Amino acid sequence: MPRHKILEVLTEGVGEHRAVQAWLQLQSDSWEPGSLEVLQRRRYSTVYRLNHATQHRMGVIAKRCRTARARLERFILGELLPRTGMPVLACYGLLEDPDGDFCWLFLEDAAGCFYSPQLPDHRALAGYWLAEIQLTTAAADFKSLLPNRELDYYLQLLRNCQAIVHSLYGTPLSAEDTALFRKIAIHLDVLESHWSELEKISELMPPALVHGDFVIKNLRIRETDNGPALLAFDWEFAGWGLPAADLAQSIDRAASPDLSIYCSVLNRGHPHLDLHDIEAVAACGNLLRLINQMSWATAGLEFALPAQLLKAIPTLRFYEPAMPKALTALRWS
Repeated sequence: MPRHKILEVLTEGVGEHRAVQAWLQLQSDSWEPGSLEVLQRRRYSTVYRLNHATQHRMGVIAKRCRTARARLERFILGELLPRTGMPVLACYGLLEDPDGDFCWLFLEDAAGCFYSPQLPDHRALAGYWLAEIQLTTAAADFKSLLPNRELDYYLQLLRNCQAIVHSLYGTPLSAEDTALFRKIAIHLDVLESHWSELEKISELMPPALVHGDFVIKNLRIRETDNGPALLAFDWEFAGWGLPAADLAQSIDRAASPDLSIYCSVLNRGHPHLDLHDIEAVAACGNLLRLINQMSWATAGLEFALPAQLLKAIPTLRFYEPAMPKALTALRWS
């Protein structure tokens, strides 16, 4: 987790904190942390770093989240990624609440240098990593064990966004906000009208495990005996589907993996694909990434009051200019 996003640091009464109590219950032979950092607070999840919590005085990430999401992350880190032979973050265990809805998930802290898409070596590592993940998991076919992240999933997100945007037309808006929602509605309608073309392009790729939020904040570069390696974490939006969104380029903090490296590795199992195919899929991925972001910004607002819907305006205003650019790249605008 990024150290510059610490929300709070606790150094007193650490042993009484519920994250520490859960950790010691799960790992009774572990050390009591020297301090605790609050890294994230959301409606349904909170993330902490327990400093010096292991025998080797390493940090541990404690995630308080819904049990279904924690089980997904444990399955990916514990069973899927090790099949690739690449470095993987350790999962120390999961402790469920009595009612089973929420739990504590404990993970290795992703120590290492921050990922930068401006560094060609980092982008090369990301391209190599994605291709290896896809080759390994596509061959095993885990579709029945993972959430759906195929194109029908994104189409539903798009239509949900359309419904929310159109619902704002009947609310009192400033001229600026009215123009914003009109633009977004037009972009989304254009994208939906080209959905069959997006499907044709994206389905050049075989389905596999996808991260779903393959962006800078969720990646680290760690030195290993075999040289630098990429580590990916925060798998809560992962699933089984087409890898377009993970291949997104130069948009919204995307990792922008090196597509040439990605293609060269993927060709081991799919020699019919060329760089032009991959670039077209990545262009579709830019649009899917934007749908994701707009969907996250408006999540849970389908039946909200107008005043609550307007809270999404700053985020939508930030992403709107990228939509026509992404559509134009595919000659759809």
